[in-house]
Amino acid sequence: MLLRLTIANLAILENVDISFHKGFTVLMGGTGAGKSLIIDSLSLLLGQRASSELIRSGESKATIRGEFSSSSVRLKGLLGSLGVPFEDGKLVIERTITKSKSAVKANDVPLSLSDLSKIAPYLASVSSQFDATKLFNPENYLALVDGYKEEAIAPYLESYSSSLSSFREKEAHFEELQAKKRKLESEKDFYLYQLNELKASALEEGEQERIENEISLLRNYDSIYSLIQEASSYVHGDVLEKLYDLNKDVKKLVSYQSQYQGDSERLDNAYYEIEDIFSNLKANFSSLDYDPARLEELEQRDSDLSSLERKYKKSIPELIAYQKELESLLGEDSTFESDLDEAKENAELALKDCFEKGKALSSSRRQVAKIIEKELKKSLKDLLLLDSFEIRFAPIPEAPDASLLGEKGLDSVEFYMETNVGEGMKPIDKIISGGESSRIYLAFQSIFLAANQVGTAIFDEIDTGISGEASQAVAKKIYEISLQRQVLAITHAPQVASLSDHAVLLRKNVEGGRTSTELKELNLEEKIDAVASLISNGKITERQREYAKEMVMSKGN
Repeated sequence: MLLRLTIANLAILENVDISFHKGFTVLMGGTGAGKSLIIDSLSLLLGQRASSELIRSGESKATIRGEFSSSSVRLKGLLGSLGVPFEDGKLVIERTITKSKSAVKANDVPLSLSDLSKIAPYLASVSSQFDATKLFNPENYLALVDGYKEEAIAPYLESYSSSLSSFREKEAHFEELQAKKRKLESEKDFYLYQLNELKASALEEGEQERIENEISLLRNYDSIYSLIQEASSYVHGDVLEKLYDLNKDVKKLVSYQSQYQGDSERLDNAYYEIEDIFSNLKANFSSLDYDPARLEELEQRDSDLSSLERKYKKSIPELIAYQKELESLLGEDSTFESDLDEAKENAELALKDCFEKGKALSSSRRQVAKIIEKELKKSLKDLLLLDSFEIRFAPIPEAPDASLLGEKGLDSVEFYMETNVGEGMKPIDKIISGGESSRIYLAFQSIFLAANQVGTAIFDEIDTGISGEASQAVAKKIYEISLQRQVLAITHAPQVASLSDHAVLLRKNVEGGRTSTELKELNLEEKIDAVASLISNGKITERQREYAKEMVMSKGN
């Protein structure tokens, strides 16, 4: 639950510090007093994206800090994985908004907005009158079913997703081979011509480099020969003998002065290394020869290889690889057809496996849907609506069908209900009116909050557009929810306000040419006056105050 909320410089919320309690708390106040900003600040603590426009004029930053308590084992595990300490069941979320960025901390540990969004569902749920539109969008129905019993459905969904990924990989491989086959069949003669041409070219790995090196030798023979002759004079000279004599002298020095031991060893190494180099050079120098016919042959081969590269727009290594690919497709030892058959079989087996996993997922969803139907009917009846609600799943064929494989399974879902006796069951997105939508949404929220054990439920004017008996039913339902968890609600309905355990009044003050909001927790008499003000739209009579007192003291009974 939410224990305390502090806000600094968020629009007209200049300096707010308020503690919250168990049970049902209502926030009341006139239009523009800042009630929605309180909800906005809580939404920011739960991962909503921030705008720098929320920063109070003249200030450099806005800060929101919420202190929560929770005994959720799942939350503790999640926080542990994020490196956030959570030993005493207390969690402090702090959000700082500047002109250029937004920063988040949880128990003083920096978090990303994405990580904050993972934590949020375990702390609180924010609901407004506008959220009802999401409920009546068929694209959201499957997520609603999955969200009701997430832990029950998650293993089936994970298994299906893994199987779907495997099927798509194998299907893509099969389709790639099919495309190759179609292209091969339409251009087989052309491919055969290419294969024969490449075979006749007798391409070899590293051949170009060897040719270019030998051509360079033959084209620059005179210069190379001159350099070799000069080098030969050193190789065949007395360099090694002088080095040998120097090493002998140093070895004698070592017998008198040990400090020369290292120099002696290095001279030994140098002598044998140079001797080896000279032997190698002598062998190479003696094999040097000039052959003009060989140069002509090499230049022609180099030209032929370059022409082949230009023709195919591939390098020689790429052409060698391409030749091997053509041989695997067209050669006598080709395994292409068997590879295609194997890829087809693998794709079909993967499709079958994915379809079975999808059916298992669908079966688990249908079980959850029955629970939702049962619980929702009770909640709808409490809210003076017909207790007729069905979650209808599109039938799934026995034979695997790849076209049915969606990211979330095989299912297509519709929500049906009857809003007027005798009208029959119809899709709710086609028949719901404004007042009904808020009550149906509240019915959904009541069962989802219970199923997911959310610590704090926040309602932002969810009773808008409802009056009379329906308003009283909504008030009772919100109060019923508060018996199991903390509830915060912004309301203009006296029926809702009268059932609260705690009431907070927001007032807008103007001082020194600046507007700010003041929050005050009301005592019993002040709460009665506030409810009377809601009844009378601000002009309280004694009769209205008596009626308000009766509502508050009787808790709506």
